[in-house]
Amino acid sequence: MKKILFVGVILALAYGLSIIHSAPISAQTNSNNNKVVDISIVSGSRSASNLKFYDPTKANITIGTAVTWTNNDGTYHTVTSGNNPNSPSIGNLFDSSYISPGQTFTYNFTKSGTFDYFCFIHPFMKGQVIVK
Repeated sequence: MKKILFVGVILALAYGLSIIHSAPISAQTNSNNNKVVDISIVSGSRSASNLKFYDPTKANITIGTAVTWTNNDGTYHTVTSGNNPNSPSIGNLFDSSYISPGQTFTYNFTKSGTFDYFCFIHPFMKGQVIVK
């Protein structure tokens, strides 16, 4: 009985996370008439046990859309292209350097593709931008 309950809880969590990760986001238009999508570095992201590090974790956008990451956590973070701090190509596309709590970093995506990113300080924090 405990095994069935445990499996049920795991499946429910997996389903819930799949919904969170695939939620569509819509671009807004700023004062310069450019498309902008906001991604939050969520509160508590510095902890590997946090349920979510970025909101949304996966962003689907169109070419020419700018993404603005806002640090809503209480410590410094980075937004660094790539997915592994030991890779020689990390940060080749973009690297925010340190983002203080409450501060932002914006990058304009001009090419299609799938772009992974992570926090260099907390490499367990990973996100993705898909540009079509």
